[in-house]
Amino acid sequence: MRHYELVVILSPMLNQEESADAWGRITGFISNRQAEIVHEETWGTRRLAYPIRKGQYQFLEGTYHLTRFTTEAPFNQELETFLRLDEQVLRSMVVVAQPYVPKPEPPPVAEVQVAEEPEQAEAAVEADVPVAEPVEAVAVSDATDATEAPVAEAEEAVAEPEATVEDEAPVAEAEEAVAEPEATVEDEAPVAEAEEAVA
Repeated sequence: MRHYELVVILSPMLNQEESADAWGRITGFISNRQAEIVHEETWGTRRLAYPIRKGQYQFLEGTYHLTRFTTEAPFNQELETFLRLDEQVLRSMVVVAQPYVPKPEPPPVAEVQVAEEPEQAEAAVEADVPVAEPVEAVAVSDATDATEAPVAEAEEAVAEPEATVEDEAPVAEAEEAVAEPEATVEDEAPVAEAEEAVA
């Protein structure tokens, strides 16, 4: 069995009824060819990446539709020809796809049952047993301890003195020593004499 995915962009000039009718013709064409439609989605009207010219109109938006279907006998050429000749279809693309597996719904989150704190406290006073902290309170105190250590380290780093101008003085002297000396008139004189001798 072959799995296909079809994306169609319909004209935004169609109202909902006309759009549903055009999409119904496309899915009907697929169903008439012994194909089983596995999944359908309507993505709605979206702005196109570039203008599409169809007939006398130029479209900047389109209504996107997606379907996934399976079939024994391929009919890609027939489907592409059918979609190309339909005036309401701006663009379409059929690709071979992986088998469609619907995403499982996430399992419901189990609610933690916490006994009411006042009743626990009264029962503990009567039994002279210390009351255990609720799980949330322990987690919050652990989280604050974990965040206080990096904050203290950052404050200590800020408290360290910064470099002074005296520390930077040797760097400035080294930069001056590296700078090339400027050419003097005496250095240029032999060059001028050599040029006159050549001429």
